[in-house]
Amino acid sequence: MGPAAQQFYVPDLLSILNLQSNTNPHEDVVRAETEKWVYLYGIFTDVAWDKFLESDVPRFASRTFFYADRQKLRDCSDFCLLMFALDDITDDEDKKKGTLTSQASIHAMQSNGPALSSSPAERMIKDYRARFFKATGPILQRRLLKGWEATFKAFPKELEVRESKEVLSIEEYTLIRRDSCALRMAFTHIEYALGIELPDGVYENPVFNELYLAALDMAWLLNDVYSYGKEHAKGQATWNYLTVVMHEKSGNLQTAADYSGVKFRELYDRFIDAKSRLPSWGKPLDSDVAAFLEGVGIWLAGTLRWCFEMPRYFGPHYEDISFTYLVDLGVFDA
Repeated sequence: MGPAAQQFYVPDLLSILNLQSNTNPHEDVVRAETEKWVYLYGIFTDVAWDKFLESDVPRFASRTFFYADRQKLRDCSDFCLLMFALDDITDDEDKKKGTLTSQASIHAMQSNGPALSSSPAERMIKDYRARFFKATGPILQRRLLKGWEATFKAFPKELEVRESKEVLSIEEYTLIRRDSCALRMAFTHIEYALGIELPDGVYENPVFNELYLAALDMAWLLNDVYSYGKEHAKGQATWNYLTVVMHEKSGNLQTAADYSGVKFRELYDRFIDAKSRLPSWGKPLDSDVAAFLEGVGIWLAGTLRWCFEMPRYFGPHYEDISFTYLVDLGVFDA
């Protein structure tokens, strides 16, 4: 017997990766520090703060950067909390307000000068920027700035689609989602956590770019599939890969979820194939590239583990779903 109309099975994406996911030994210490850092800016009301804490973003950072030393885990955790906080703050903004938020966020990250306003979010961005720039060289700084600008320029496009209830084609959606997902910046933090800086020539290599895009697509795809219930409850599911697939392929929710699992497998196979075709840049760069690619795998596996450890995406029955993979849309709060 298949699932009811308001239920669907999400694919077991972790089994496709077949990678272990550990936690960082500095998780508990860093959790207290990084949550205090966000709290002191006063971004959330008491109720919203309690809701935000349920996601346990420091655990997310612990799983995705389990190899980082204490200070780098703290910085990566702060980055993750900053991005999750901005995501929650802007979640209900319309295009007009969201565009202003995006412009202010870009200015706060790119400018050495003061923030355009005294908003807590802009001050947090300024704070994080100063620390990241102090700890890194020009290559990672440039890479972070480029990813940040791409993310917040894509965000108003996302809001426009949400407001209009337009459903894009798979190709159109993919091109915008690659930027709006903020994962280019997350991957830059993999380099930072490893203590490496890959030269631009590596990123410009077509084979490396092929596997990089495959990893990027896997990362936002898993987020879309596992967060569908939450977005559906908020009336925001038009901006989700499952909706896009249902529209383009004329299928139902279950067939779209099944299709996403197949797509994830194709992307992973593409990643592995491209990895086998990478050129050699000689020592020690080849070792740095290999470490980065391992870090990407850790990011993907860690994200998938975390999704089943917190109620952020699967609601109150997240522990059950980790065994059954059956999502009930009726249990989500708007």
